[in-house]
Amino acid sequence: LPSLTASRPPSLAPPSVLSEVPSHLSSMAQSHMNDMTAHDEDDVMFEHVESFNLLCVGESGLGKSTFLRDIFAHLDPTKQQEMKRRVAEQAAKVADLENAINRNEKESLQCDDKRALELRSERKALKTSRIEANAELEELRKERRRQEQAVADLRAESHSLDKDLQDLRWRRDTEQDDDAAEMLGMEVLAKQSELKQKQDQLASELRRSNLDQDEREQSKRSEQTREVTARLIKGMPLYSGARSGLDVTLIDTPGYGDLLVDTLGNSSADKVCVEVERRISAHLQKKRSTRPSMPLDEEKKLWNELVHLCLFFISPHRMKRADLWLMQRLHELVPLVVVVAKSDTMTKMETQDFKDRVREQLKDQVDTFTFDPKLIKQVETWHTAQAADGFQPLYGGSDGQWPWAVMGADESRREYIWGTAITSEPHHSEMPALRDLILRAGGWQHLKREASLKADAEGVRRAEARKLQTRWRRMRVPAAAFSRHALLLAVMAVAAAGALQLANYKMLATSQHIAALERQVATLKDDLSQCTDVRNALDGDLKDLEVLLKNTKDTKKAERWW
Repeated sequence: LPSLTASRPPSLAPPSVLSEVPSHLSSMAQSHMNDMTAHDEDDVMFEHVESFNLLCVGESGLGKSTFLRDIFAHLDPTKQQEMKRRVAEQAAKVADLENAINRNEKESLQCDDKRALELRSERKALKTSRIEANAELEELRKERRRQEQAVADLRAESHSLDKDLQDLRWRRDTEQDDDAAEMLGMEVLAKQSELKQKQDQLASELRRSNLDQDEREQSKRSEQTREVTARLIKGMPLYSGARSGLDVTLIDTPGYGDLLVDTLGNSSADKVCVEVERRISAHLQKKRSTRPSMPLDEEKKLWNELVHLCLFFISPHRMKRADLWLMQRLHELVPLVVVVAKSDTMTKMETQDFKDRVREQLKDQVDTFTFDPKLIKQVETWHTAQAADGFQPLYGGSDGQWPWAVMGADESRREYIWGTAITSEPHHSEMPALRDLILRAGGWQHLKREASLKADAEGVRRAEARKLQTRWRRMRVPAAAFSRHALLLAVMAVAAAGALQLANYKMLATSQHIAALERQVATLKDDLSQCTDVRNALDGDLKDLEVLLKNTKDTKKAERWW
């Protein structure tokens, strides 16, 4: 089967400004080179920057850390781009000093002598600051040119070595003499080693300043996330060429359900909830601005620590009970968006069926964040225009409640036997749609607003809980009152104890009396029974006597008659 490679720039990433990219470079290095700009101007300073915090949560082994490294890979500034920004910031400082000096000189021509003398002193200090700022600006420009020259030299050397390597391979393959071919093979290996060294140097110069830090950080990629970690991308543009940017904090969390990480007493889910609640508490308790010339309300709006987006990863094909439980703990605290991890393991029909099942399972149980339908339609229009084969996406489903099917990779691609799946290709993954919704379409503003609303609601819930605790405290006897009436309380306690003991005695006595009465009743019943038998016998005797008496009287009467 043919490889499913992209025939155009992925998502809304900027097209390459380089006409030639050496084929021997790794895809990561090529991605860095393609995203670099070749402009030498200093006007790359952002007009507006604010914070945005993204949290990834989910079961262990779903590629959350890899996804975080991949989602903003083509927007994360390189070393050269960061240097250009530093040059732009320093140039702006020099321009501000020039403007201040010019205004100082104009005022000095229109004021009195005393004020003119004060302005002269201020202008002297401003000129000194301008000299220092200009010197620093020149140093930064020299460093920028050095970096650019180093990259250009490494590219040229790599290109030359690649040509030499291809030539050596052709000579080796066409050589008839075995000994000569063996010597050429050794030269090929040496040339490969030299080329690899140049590639590593070039990758170091092109390394992104925030995510690709050093070899020690690179080696950590293979390690499992055990604690909550945060990584800052400072000055990330919303899209290529944007004059607005974000300081993006990527928050990685340990996965739950793992035998080594999620253990008894060390719950990964609890760590996630603690981190979210800690950030909400810091936001609610902030009483003083920490940024110069910025009111507290504005700082809490633009530069807060809240989790503005929680991407909740679920495994493909099945959603587990633990997923639902943790979602129910988080959905009232943060804007929650469900994503299906490793979606390249499912067919198109399986993906749609699973999305429907997840939507029904979460209905009336979890409040997920829904992007504005206008923004979704806008992103669909962008991606449809880029597609050349009639690609018609339906992001979020008809009601925007579908989860997002994504995949991530360190080099933005996954190699399979049947071809290559590209993470930034809308045909293969909905990660570019999610990224464009968040950044380019402005979804980050809606997410920040939703996060602030949820934090305020949590603050109200906490305040109500505190009021309830206060009411319970007021119902208790204060310590001071207890000390003043200690004797009275003691007497009442003794009296109550005595009354209770007396009641117990009375109850005991009453029980004994009842038992005696019951025995007497039983005895009387027995006596009555005996008396009844005697009475019956006496009644029989009486009747016999009465019959005898009657007979006797009749006999006496007969005798008298005779």
